[in-house]
Amino acid sequence: MNQNLIVSAKTFVQVINEGRQKQADLCGRWFSAKETGEQLIRKAEQYLERCVKSILEQTYQNFELILVDDGSPDNSPSLCDEWAKNDNHIYVIHKENGGASSARNAGLKIAKGNWIAFADSDDWLDRTALKTLYDLANQYNVPMAIGGMRVVQKYTDASIVMKQNAKVLSNADLMSRFFRLNGEPDTHSVCATLIRRDILEDYHFIEGKMNEDVEACYYLARKCEGAVYTSKPVYFYFKNVEGVTNSGFSKKKLDLLDVWDIVQKQVLQYTPEYAYACEMNCKRARFTLLTQMYMNGYDHNDPYMRETKQRLKKEVRASFFDLMRWKMPINRKIALIAFLFVP
Repeated sequence: MNQNLIVSAKTFVQVINEGRQKQADLCGRWFSAKETGEQLIRKAEQYLERCVKSILEQTYQNFELILVDDGSPDNSPSLCDEWAKNDNHIYVIHKENGGASSARNAGLKIAKGNWIAFADSDDWLDRTALKTLYDLANQYNVPMAIGGMRVVQKYTDASIVMKQNAKVLSNADLMSRFFRLNGEPDTHSVCATLIRRDILEDYHFIEGKMNEDVEACYYLARKCEGAVYTSKPVYFYFKNVEGVTNSGFSKKKLDLLDVWDIVQKQVLQYTPEYAYACEMNCKRARFTLLTQMYMNGYDHNDPYMRETKQRLKKEVRASFFDLMRWKMPINRKIALIAFLFVP
């Protein structure tokens, strides 16, 4: 059964593999603000090469890799063209910059595989990722297979060796995971997931917004009658701590509120039984953003950012008792209590 991979070569890398698509942000999301533009470009190219290499070296080889050049200003488009010349797995799309979702949508339009996967360009896959997820999806006859995601701060090409495990998830389980009804961590990502092509047939990723994966994950939870999950890490999420610390809080992160507003409207239309759970996740999103503003800093000279901080603080404090009753990790609740006393 054929797979497709999509990789975007500027700001994003997308991979569609036999039903698996992957996307990535190359533009300094995890890079240190102290680095020069030339250094950032060089790192972006290195990360892209690392990502693509991890895909081409998969133990499962029946796939198509679609590289989407989303208006990249660096040498990534040339690299993609060169890879395509030397490997018949690879196809390249060149387009004007439209963002991560735009690149994903472009890749989906030409994907021929029966299964789709996504990934970010600064991340990489375990070499057994595609085979693991594909075998599980077929073994349990489900439209989606979800693998473990490991957050790392250093690259390694070593494959994870661990006993295979699998848990079949019902539609109710998927909705519970999405709304974090049992205190699940913030894992709204379409990466580390293999999706049957027909599930995405009429789907269009929200364009122009960060955190678009939140809405995509709700869609998948709603559309899939079931799935299978393995805790085996199949996807490595690269987190450069120095880059996060120095980057500060950007206005684009506030897109999270817009995306949850979109999800809330869909919930009321399609799954109203989860309306309260959705409202609590909207409150939790405000809390998350406020935490990030305090931890990463923001532009204190920007009146909009100052007003936003005060508004979020007021809304979080108004939701204090609801959030304390909601299932969240204990460290999150401690932080919530702290916000009662910060200026």
